[in-house]
Amino acid sequence: MRLRTALPALVTLATGTLVLATSEAAPEPGTSKDSIVAPAVAGQQALAVRASKVGIVARVCAKETDCDAASGATIELPGGALDLVAKGAKLETRTLAGGRQIVRVVAGGGAGGASFVALLAAPLAGKGDAPITLWTGFTGLAKGEHGEERVSVLVEEPLEKGVRIVVGEQRDDVTVCGRPALVSAREVDPQTMTLKRGASVQNLSGKERAEATKLVATPAPGDKPRPLVPLLVARTASSAVGKSFATLTDGDPETTWSEAKTGPGRGEFVTFSSASEVPITSLDIVVRPPKAEVPGGAAPKRIYLATPEKLYEVSFPEDAFKKAGARYEVKLPAPIAATCLSIVLDAAYAPESAADARVTIAEITARTAFDESSPEALVGALAGGSERSKGAAALLARGGSVAVKATIQGYDKLDDAGKQLAEGVIDAAPCADQAPFWTRVMQAELEKKRPKHAPEEPALVHARDRLRRCGRASAASLAELVAKGEGKVRIEAASELSLIAPAEAIPLLVDALATPDDALRREFRGSLAHAAKSERALAALGVELEKERFAGRSEVARIDLLRALGARIGLVPGAREAFASLATEGASFRTRYLLLGPAADLAHAGDKGAEAFLVAALRKDPDRHVRTRAAEVAYRAPQILPLLLEASEDPEVRVRDAVVLSLGARGRSDEAPPAALVATLGKRLAQDPFTFVRTNAARGLGEMPSTKAGDAALAAALGDASPEVRGRALDGLGAHQATAYLGPIRELAANDEEFVDVRARAMLALAAMCDRSQVDAWTKLARGTPVAMSERERTLGAAAIAALGDIKPQDLRARLAPLLDPKVPRNVRELARAALEATSKCK
Repeated sequence: MRLRTALPALVTLATGTLVLATSEAAPEPGTSKDSIVAPAVAGQQALAVRASKVGIVARVCAKETDCDAASGATIELPGGALDLVAKGAKLETRTLAGGRQIVRVVAGGGAGGASFVALLAAPLAGKGDAPITLWTGFTGLAKGEHGEERVSVLVEEPLEKGVRIVVGEQRDDVTVCGRPALVSAREVDPQTMTLKRGASVQNLSGKERAEATKLVATPAPGDKPRPLVPLLVARTASSAVGKSFATLTDGDPETTWSEAKTGPGRGEFVTFSSASEVPITSLDIVVRPPKAEVPGGAAPKRIYLATPEKLYEVSFPEDAFKKAGARYEVKLPAPIAATCLSIVLDAAYAPESAADARVTIAEITARTAFDESSPEALVGALAGGSERSKGAAALLARGGSVAVKATIQGYDKLDDAGKQLAEGVIDAAPCADQAPFWTRVMQAELEKKRPKHAPEEPALVHARDRLRRCGRASAASLAELVAKGEGKVRIEAASELSLIAPAEAIPLLVDALATPDDALRREFRGSLAHAAKSERALAALGVELEKERFAGRSEVARIDLLRALGARIGLVPGAREAFASLATEGASFRTRYLLLGPAADLAHAGDKGAEAFLVAALRKDPDRHVRTRAAEVAYRAPQILPLLLEASEDPEVRVRDAVVLSLGARGRSDEAPPAALVATLGKRLAQDPFTFVRTNAARGLGEMPSTKAGDAALAAALGDASPEVRGRALDGLGAHQATAYLGPIRELAANDEEFVDVRARAMLALAAMCDRSQVDAWTKLARGTPVAMSERERTLGAAAIAALGDIKPQDLRARLAPLLDPKVPRNVRELARAALEATSKCK
């Protein structure tokens, strides 16, 4: 239960029973409850306290007679408290052990809400005349993140004479197996009238303790071997000397837990995690270590074992601190199956007055049906997936590296159900243990023969996921596959390594480029390119480009390394020098061709040598393939635009086409394309004898920002002999909303002799320009679509429906209503619905 809703304003301990109670409704201001006087008793002066709209004031008097708080000192309040006090507060006196008194002020609260509480006291006689503020704060108000919330609690424990007052915290993450528990407790010390640290409180209610199942811890002869895989793990403690509580389940009886509170530590506890899949049949408890000395150590006389649902009272019939190393056995009436177990101290073999006593326990061991099972036997028990198998898996998950190693070694011998449980064990292991296993699983899955397009096996998906989760911890095992694997296994390992550990991947992937298999090398270059995008990889790349190291590799590997650097090549130390060492006069065709990509990126970064190499290839290389490649990448280096324009006149058509595509890419990246660029594309569109060049020129002009010259060139192309060129020109004019050319576009849209695809694109161009002149004609075409007999009619009808959706006339639903009839073919209905739902740019 969340603390903010579960905790009250005050907690009263009555006759050993926790009673949760909110404060009473606050009285109206002006009643007798607004002020109170605590009499002078037991060597303590009197104290008058008043609460009102202006706050809380208190005055110390030698006697209570005529002691009025009106002229007293103002008590400092935390933020938000004054508003609660102003609405009314309840003032009461509380008598402590020995007869001295405090005044408790409570404001707010009611119906489980937060309350402001102040504990005030008068000093002892002769110790000054200023009121003592023992504590102020809010009770029932949760703070902190979910799962770590904490709330202040005030506890009043009735004594034979007077009350004991304790202030502490209840926290979501420190409980007695779900039961709220008080930690960081401080109690009011009647002797010094201060709030003293180190208090302890019994957190178990009197009712629950009275109903607890009674058990006896019986002395057990001799030592009993510790389970090979222990079940209990100490997780939290209310207090611990030296903050050591994990020692309770570390298997070493010489290490101990001792509570760190004054007196016998009543109510102090340790909470353990367990596994509900593994029933506990009994507990072994060693109280005093065999040899180690425990200063102030004392034995428990009565403790409680708590699970989320049950409570057991365990009595020790003798003082266990008189028998060093003695083992006590607690036999349970029925096996406990729980995820949580707590031990809570109660009575001890130490007098209540022994302030320096430290109740101590050395070791607690849970006994189960698996106690004598080796890790290998537990792995074998996983087969079948039964409840017993799940218990074995729960123990293996808690058994550390030895258990993980046994699980990995026995994995292949298990059936599918057992493997699934084993995978859960391995998933919980440190990445150093699980990464090699999942690498092996990935390899085995990739080596299986499967249909080409079959979906990936769940085991492969899971293995890849675990390796990625482990990140760089997986690098070593993946690197081994890159170096020693075969085919598809090497490719997958290289891809994963480049993703999770790019810096570590660089040298391995560069080495892998030495393969004579072109297809395999291409895959490695792709992984290398992915790794090279990481900032972490820059230093590793710089190492690979060091002069001697780089020169020691084959020319094929050196070129592929530079190609893999992509647009980041200018950032990599040594890249310019490495490029220059390859881009020499007389370089082979292959070298000249493949270096053009790196040359363009280096030229963009300002490298003059790379720029000269790119210019020479574009302008005068004798091989048309090299010139074509240079034209393809030249847009990356804006400074050589004039030479790219010049290359548009190259006698080789493939070079001209590459220039057109490169100019189009350049134009798309500019808000205002250079006039010379637009003019060059316009010339290719108008004059090039090859249709595909003109088509790409029209596409380039249409996809870049609109210009007057560009739109004029597109409009002129509406008369081109090629329908594809005319169609691309229409697309561009529509995208530019070039309404100056509505006339010729309308003519094409209405021309029955025109190619159907051109007519359809003309209609869509008009719609993009929000031209409503053809709406009625389009409506007629659209309505004729369901009964269209020819492909031409169906194409025009579909274009008409889309055009109507782009324009969105106000009566569009009425125009398309006949197309929504259930008798209309489904594809036509879907077109009509899409048109109705489309977003229009037209006003």
